[in-house]
Amino acid sequence: MSQYNRGDQVRSMSPKKYKLSFTAASLSISQSITIATEYLQCEDWDETKRVITEGNLLQSRVRSSSLRTYRELAQRLQLLTKDQLEILVDGAIQEQKHLLWYAICKRYTFIFEFAREVMRDKFLAMDYELTELDYAAFFDKKADWHPELETLKPSTKGKIKQVVFRMLREAGLVSEDNRIRRTVLSERVVQVLQNDKPESFEIFPVLLADLESSSP
Repeated sequence: MSQYNRGDQVRSMSPKKYKLSFTAASLSISQSITIATEYLQCEDWDETKRVITEGNLLQSRVRSSSLRTYRELAQRLQLLTKDQLEILVDGAIQEQKHLLWYAICKRYTFIFEFAREVMRDKFLAMDYELTELDYAAFFDKKADWHPELETLKPSTKGKIKQVVFRMLREAGLVSEDNRIRRTVLSERVVQVLQNDKPESFEIFPVLLADLESSSP
């Protein structure tokens, strides 16, 4: 095989670049519910965008900021099924947090992999302290396969880490001092995730017994 062909083969095997725009918004519970509520009323994302932005329902002082926040949150919410959106709008606060975390992980492979490969693995090993060293080791490992991570400015790397940990805390999956919390999903959240993407349970610090007891 020629050097040129080997280069093509390596490039073809390279994983897709990570989407990292999640730094524009954290879990954003109230804003996400506002968007989901409007969408369920019309079931049209273009109309939802018009109503949200024209009415400044996200309460941003600058229109460009409102559009940026809407775009970020809508891209996450569009990955949820109608059943999931309905629970997001009408559910208990913890159900809302769990579904928003699910949408984030579905949208961002970087966060999905961190949740599954680091947080959940540590939880199953009964090692409940999620440290910055854990994150740094994960980041460095992923950077070997994702050169876009290596080229980030230090400030951007710091912002990404900050937002990831903030989301974990806002979702109730880790404590304020970054201790992993055992999560119990409600019966209906288990059902709508099972119907959509069963492997999604890997993004939560859950025990199999808890999932079985929550199954209808």
